[in-house]
Amino acid sequence: MDITQLKMKDLAEVERLSGLTMAEWDNPTAKLTMAISFVLGKKKDPSLTWERVEDMTIDEMTSLAEGTTDPKAKLS
Repeated sequence: MDITQLKMKDLAEVERLSGLTMAEWDNPTAKLTMAISFVLGKKKDPSLTWERVEDMTIDEMTSLAEGTTDPKAKLS
């Protein structure tokens, strides 16, 4: 998932939701993946809820961030 186009307020929201700072994103957790998917998904679908993301598969979350790449690759 490409996070390079996210605004700082979006990145802060990912940190809040995941409980991880950007410095801790080298080894993505399920909660970090959910948080990034949620923030990216809200841009496409404002009605998206955290609860919906919690019930998604990895494939479904990946589709929320369609056309993006792994956050670790973009941060290293």
